[in-house]
Amino acid sequence: MSVRDGFTKSLFILILILSIAVSVYGQTKRIRSASEHLIFKCKVLINPASGKNLENAVVEVNNGRILRVGKIGDLKIPEGVKVMDNSDKYIIPGLIDTHAHLFGGVTIRHTTCDMLPIFYLAAGVTTVRSPGSMDPEGDMAMRNRIDSGRFLGPRCFLSGPYIEMEPVTVAWMNPVQTPEETRLKIDQWSKQGATSVKIYAAMHGEILRAAIEHGHGHGLKVIAHVGAVTYKEAIEMGIDELFHGIIAMPDTRPKGIDQRARKQWSKLTSELDLTQPEIQEILRLAAESRVVLCPTAVIQEHLDMEEHHMDEQKKYFTPEAWEKIEERVKKPVQPQNEKIMEKNIQFIKMAHDAGCILAIGTDLTSFSMLPGYSLWREMEIFAEAGIEPMEILKAATINGAFAIGRTDQIGSVEPGKLADFVILNANPLENISNSRSVHRVVKEGIIYEPEKLLKPLIGKFH
Repeated sequence: MSVRDGFTKSLFILILILSIAVSVYGQTKRIRSASEHLIFKCKVLINPASGKNLENAVVEVNNGRILRVGKIGDLKIPEGVKVMDNSDKYIIPGLIDTHAHLFGGVTIRHTTCDMLPIFYLAAGVTTVRSPGSMDPEGDMAMRNRIDSGRFLGPRCFLSGPYIEMEPVTVAWMNPVQTPEETRLKIDQWSKQGATSVKIYAAMHGEILRAAIEHGHGHGLKVIAHVGAVTYKEAIEMGIDELFHGIIAMPDTRPKGIDQRARKQWSKLTSELDLTQPEIQEILRLAAESRVVLCPTAVIQEHLDMEEHHMDEQKKYFTPEAWEKIEERVKKPVQPQNEKIMEKNIQFIKMAHDAGCILAIGTDLTSFSMLPGYSLWREMEIFAEAGIEPMEILKAATINGAFAIGRTDQIGSVEPGKLADFVILNANPLENISNSRSVHRVVKEGIIYEPEKLLKPLIGKFH
């Protein structure tokens, strides 16, 4: 090769490297401007973390954080600061979905969907935690674009791929074979920004123990849909959060039956006696260990056009997707599933009365209900269980922040925290369904109007 050819080749490589660098930088650099210095007035500021309300409240926000909180008249408003007068409205902290998948749809299943975050945000969900993904690389890329301001959506905490062993519970999961392979997998995803490790149902023994210990060594939350170990065993091993309530709880089932035998498992679930002392012991241990319970009851509920407000959601689905929704509605209600739903609602009340930390999560990947709508419905299910509205809001805000490990930044409206809150037209303490009455959403001091967020998605979701 001549000197000239060598120079040309070197120049080409340099240009290629520079173009890649520019491209990568362009994908991650922040393009959203910092939030303004704003004053928000409201009729009532509801803070579930303290259980206290502040009437005629003022929330001062600057550069994405809350500066001051007080009563109108008590706080001097700085000259020149824009005042957002919501004197007839209610402010709650930004909602948190601790089991919010970012992949899936109606006609698609296993790929990250960039419409999902917008639905979450428009509903007042300012933070989500994705508990395992079939497209972890896609989720990571979307989170980075949201953080940069290129995409709209909530703050995303991710778990990377599911950690599962043989025999896998879900056919397309990639199992780990050894504790060392488990550690390497956690190392890889921790480096890419995962904040939690999602354990799946076949995990047990030394491999499960290695996942919990190594995850904690990285400062990650270790969260689980268990099956091969009991709730009691998982809690004693150091798990941080358990999902799905009685749907995935193996403690009182006969040995040798696991969740892959779906019909038999469902039958046993529908027949569970929740008065058994073993279950009371689980709840006592969970409360004592401060393990978060996230029941995700909404995934078990049969789709209902009226109860799930499907008429409000219809305009966002493609015709093909809506046909599938209608097919799901027409399917007969299974009495066994109704019993399971009743059991999970009973479990929610029992867990609350036992002093357990309850969080709100939805778990939809085949989206009959849209994100946000499913979270509102989960909150209503908590109300049907007999939980008071303030306690439900606590589960949906500060308990979610605790589950994620960021009570220092999110979960309540107080000075120093990120300016994440929802402005509602109606009082959710009178009826938790009033959480649906979203007027505006504020995330890091940026104001979002639900109608404007959702308008580009009309007729697009599939």
